Amino acid sequence: MIAVSKAHRFSQYLSGKVTPYLTELLVYVGQDHCYASGARLIEKLLHVPSNATQIYRLVHHYGQSAATLLAEETPAKAVSSSEVVYVEIDGGMLLTREQSWQEAKIGRVFCESDCYKEQPERGWIKHSEYVAHLGHHRAFEAKMAVLTDKYEALAERMVVVSDGAPWIKNWVDAAYPRATQILDFYHVKEHLAQFAHLYFSNAQQSKAWLAQVSEQLLQQGGRQVVATIGALKTTTQAVGKAKAKLLRYCQNNTYRMDYPYYVSRGWMIGSGAIEAAQRTVAQQRLKLSGQRGRKGAQRVLDLRALNMSDRWHQLQDVIRNAA
Repeated sequence: MIAVSKAHRFSQYLSGKVTPYLTELLVYVGQDHCYASGARLIEKLLHVPSNATQIYRLVHHYGQSAATLLAEETPAKAVSSSEVVYVEIDGGMLLTREQSWQEAKIGRVFCESDCYKEQPERGWIKHSEYVAHLGHHRAFEAKMAVLTDKYEALAERMVVVSDGAPWIKNWVDAAYPRATQILDFYHVKEHLAQFAHLYFSNAQQSKAWLAQVSEQLLQQGGRQVVATIGALKTTTQAVGKAKAKLLRYCQNNTYRMDYPYYVSRGWMIGSGAIEAAQRTVAQQRLKLSGQRGRKGAQRVLDLRALNMSDRWHQLQDVIRNAA
């Protein structure tokens, strides 16, 4: 045992009995693992005793710091005159003790120059900025604006890709009317497939019609598909209602279904990047067994968003300054 005086300069870097470095590690494992397994991991790797309550308290405390850092606007990345910036938004349901099911809304912003194609069917995004919110879309929109406001001047080169949720459409219409909105192509195909399954009794006919209309959507856009659906004859009331519903969906979103133009510009037409973010930011951590606390969930989301935005070093500075 070596006794170190509290007056010694080494002690100035301690926070109680936990060094800033250990504090950071405890917070890091807390946002990446459930607290009990995080404590076991720390003890196994570092031979330092810890417990779930200690990690919970640190995650809760520094999760507030992460939320403060995420609310601070960072400089916009320099983009070329032909480059686009993608804005993608998606929601996924999480079960909480306090309010049953809640939607975790995730926002992701990344530049075209950060997108790489490893294989024709698979890509990789080098860097993104994230925000996350568990609750009402108004609060999420305020958080998301911190990332998107700085790119508003790009006008149509700010490309918003989403799954068609009305609140996303309404927010972009109001806040960024000059931005380009793209309805996720694969969500449209899903709607077409559901209708085809009902309309055609033969599976092969259904599959062939879906392939034909999907290609038409890519080559001629939403207006032509609306005409194709409108020309279909209906024989039952159920099919008539399904056809009317699909037509309303396509007509309301026609201006976001100009896929020939998007493809000609080399733009993304799918929301796979944000669906992946929904899994990695929220679900991988918050759908672990026993993860049900709403307040704790928001702290974890903020820490994970900060970490995945490559801004963890800012939290390190907060922890060192607190010590």
